[in-house]
Amino acid sequence: MLERFYDAMATEIAGAGGTVEKFVGDAVMAVFGAPHAHEDHAERALHAALAMRRQLAELFEGTLQLRIGVNSGEVVVGAAREGSSFVTGDTVNVCARLEQNAKPGEILVGERTVALVRGAFEFDEPVRIDAKGKRDGVVCRQLTRALTLMRPRGLDGLRRSLVGRDTEIELLEATYRRVAHEGAPHLVTIMGDAGVGKSRLVRELWDRLGGERVEPLRRTGRCLSYGHAITYWALGEILKEHLGILESDPPESILGKLQPREILGLALGIEAQRELHPLAARDKLHEAWIEFLQELVAERPVVVLIEDIHWAEDPLLDLLERTGRDVQGPLLIVGTARPELLDGRPTWGGGRRNASLLWLQPLSEEEAGRLFDDALAEALPLELRNLVVERAEGNPLFVEELIGTLIDRGNLQQVGDSWQAKRLRSNLDIPDSVQAVLAARIDMLPSLEKAALQAASVVGRIFWVGPVRELVGGEPDFGLLEERDFIRRRQGSSMAGEQEYAIKHALTREVAYASLPKARRAQLHAGVADWLEHAGGGRDENAPLLAHHYAEAVRPDDADLAWGGEEAERERLQQKALEWLRRAAELALGRYELADAISLLQRALDLEEREQSRAELWRDIGHAHAMRYEGEAFWEAMQNSLQACTDRATCGETYSLLALHTAARSGMWQRRPDYALVSGWIDQALELSEPGTPARTRALIARAFWSPKEAGEAAGEAKRLAERLGDRELQSWALDALLARAYTHHRYEEAYELARERLALIAEISDPDHLVEAHESAIPTFMAVAEIDKARELARNADDLSRKLSPHHEVHGLSLQLEVEELAGGWERIAALTERTEQAVSANLDTPCSRNARSLLVCAVASVVMGDEQRAAELERAAEELGMEGYDFALESPRLRLALLRGNLQSVGEAVESAASHNLSFGLARLAARMDASAALRDRRRVEEDAPPLAQAGTYIEPFALRALGIVREDEKLVGQASDRLREIGLDWHADQTDALVEAASVPGGGSADQ
Repeated sequence: MLERFYDAMATEIAGAGGTVEKFVGDAVMAVFGAPHAHEDHAERALHAALAMRRQLAELFEGTLQLRIGVNSGEVVVGAAREGSSFVTGDTVNVCARLEQNAKPGEILVGERTVALVRGAFEFDEPVRIDAKGKRDGVVCRQLTRALTLMRPRGLDGLRRSLVGRDTEIELLEATYRRVAHEGAPHLVTIMGDAGVGKSRLVRELWDRLGGERVEPLRRTGRCLSYGHAITYWALGEILKEHLGILESDPPESILGKLQPREILGLALGIEAQRELHPLAARDKLHEAWIEFLQELVAERPVVVLIEDIHWAEDPLLDLLERTGRDVQGPLLIVGTARPELLDGRPTWGGGRRNASLLWLQPLSEEEAGRLFDDALAEALPLELRNLVVERAEGNPLFVEELIGTLIDRGNLQQVGDSWQAKRLRSNLDIPDSVQAVLAARIDMLPSLEKAALQAASVVGRIFWVGPVRELVGGEPDFGLLEERDFIRRRQGSSMAGEQEYAIKHALTREVAYASLPKARRAQLHAGVADWLEHAGGGRDENAPLLAHHYAEAVRPDDADLAWGGEEAERERLQQKALEWLRRAAELALGRYELADAISLLQRALDLEEREQSRAELWRDIGHAHAMRYEGEAFWEAMQNSLQACTDRATCGETYSLLALHTAARSGMWQRRPDYALVSGWIDQALELSEPGTPARTRALIARAFWSPKEAGEAAGEAKRLAERLGDRELQSWALDALLARAYTHHRYEEAYELARERLALIAEISDPDHLVEAHESAIPTFMAVAEIDKARELARNADDLSRKLSPHHEVHGLSLQLEVEELAGGWERIAALTERTEQAVSANLDTPCSRNARSLLVCAVASVVMGDEQRAAELERAAEELGMEGYDFALESPRLRLALLRGNLQSVGEAVESAASHNLSFGLARLAARMDASAALRDRRRVEEDAPPLAQAGTYIEPFALRALGIVREDEKLVGQASDRLREIGLDWHADQTDALVEAASVPGGGSADQ
């Protein structure tokens, strides 16, 4: 009995293209898609399961029943050995759990398999079963029945449209009309890669033919990729459709319907006229088919569609060609095929007047975007649309399947008749259906060319012939890979003396790469790295590639598997990886590619085992985060560095960097850091660092920024140390601390001269971040001495520099222009920059920078000045929603300006009651706004206290102080003098506000002169 069982089950499995993995007792394990991939392996497995259940019932008349589990996923494939499995992995274990939980006669199917065969089978509702090692169990469904032999394309709920195929559909319609007019047959083959849109084009043709004045008879058949007695399957489907033959019809009834051409029963699996020799039966079948069609075209035009003729066997292909020659009448035969058809029939569709090929190319990016839009009928986020379009690379099926993946993952949700998008938080994986299609194509390659494509996928999307030949140890036919449309040759090469190719589709490269076992992958990466270092001479331009390949060769998760028993080689590769990762990170920092630098350093951290080296890596990571103004990440990295640090000097260096960046980069913090905490870091840096070292100099600069009372002495000592060290950047920072101190004490001329000295010094500094910061600190000093045009020039330069760096830098560069114009009263210029400001702030939301909110508020002031209160309110709301705490010194001046312009003196009064401070970045705007506010309130006590020290001749703030004094003293001459002075230095708008301020001060309740 067991022998009969084994034989019957093995026959059904083999008939569906599967491989019997092993028999154990009364159990059988079968694999589909391994060792050779099939794009429809899940469908094959389920059809086989149904056929096995059906065959068992017929053989044993219900005395035996099967329990079947079916699951899909990645497996480890090894060499077949007697009595053991050649596939292993979690997918296999889950499949076993499904089989064990199935009841007699049931087929339980894993959810991943269900998703792969969507629309081709019917299932019960999902259930969850217990499975060892799966805390939440396994979700599965019971298979009920097959709905079709092949999974239908497309997804339920998506609109289907024909995009980018206008020329092709017009050509097909013209071909049909010529056939109908001339009464002569024609065979047209629509050729293209899987998923490129052949079936969709034919559906459109079918719909249009239905609207013809004389509607043609349309019949469809499809070739199968597996099964028994399927040579003429497509013809059988046409006969069933035309004659109304049902699956339940007995053979006698079918033969009756076929009369007088019962030989056509061969296409339906019925052995008619058994006495004939097979060759004679074939000839009679062909003749009967020609007669059948001849009879149909005598009545009206006929269009026959044969899908997937790349799977057709030679007898059917011969018959199709003969049909196009021998039938006399209006017959259009449309075939769909993939390019591999031409491997076996290179002359197919060519050289004859009544045959043609119609090649379908991938859609353009614009067309693929339209397809995405049409499918969802929604204006969804551009980021999501662009991601799908980029990944699909013009393949309509891939567009649909990627949309399906987004739906399955919950990134797209249907709410009523519309779709809503959620933020994509991880990469968009290749859908299983797309992976199956591509893997099957790759598996059809000869072994050497398949190995070459896999090796090329390790090199990268762009690859050279040299390393691929070395890696596969042979001479693969790259011309064949070009013909099969896997690769294309590039003009020129980035490696001297090497032919350069590109893998045509990114998804193809990903599938080829994923098909390699992890150990083999690591070994190939090592081979590529060694070849590249030797061929390229270890040049810096190759550092990112060398870092990548050496690091991939010793991934911690795979290194034991790849290099077991080869410890010396593993150690060599690990040191190479660390060397090139650090060098590539250093170069990335120099180019201000900060995210790349952090990623490279983190990869090095994964490989580095020495504690002191780990401390240095964490410190470098922290420095890169500081450059990106990522405060929390900076602190975390520096604390990790200190925890790993074992060397006193290194710890002092780390504390000095931690203190300096915290004190100098206020834009990193949404809430200002604790004063005592940062002071403690400065103390630690001074204690641990040696005299005369850069670390001590940094610590002194940090103290000058952080502790105003000690700023003068600390900055002076830091400047002397930096000059002795010859360190231009530290000299620049020390000058920054000195000019900031002079500025906050209203010594504007001194601050201006220090700023000029610093600007002269930065000609010897290459760090673009430092250059932007130097401009940023210089601009307020130039404005303070009324050098407005020069300040504008510096702001434009800073903006140009900033745009080449990070989103945060761009906000700073743009805000400097806004701040100069705010001080100058250039509100029209600010209004022209408002849209760009909103975009820049939006791109910088991950950085808690006070300039985000401040820039929006300055633009709101411009909107009020320009008479657009609604726009101003929108900008104010956006600024307040950013929730900056402890940054009143930055936000007060635009808020005061808004209140003054609106006549809201209560808000003005509340603001000026808060303690005033005069910092470098926003101090001047704050002083000017406070002078105007105090004048409007007629707050004489405050004005008489604050204004006289500010009335320094030749400074920006002088006329504001004089005007405030004139208003509260009711001294018209002084007010007029202030207004004239404002106009002299180009502050016309501020001069024009004089009458408004005088009027506000005279309003009852607005304040009194003796307050």
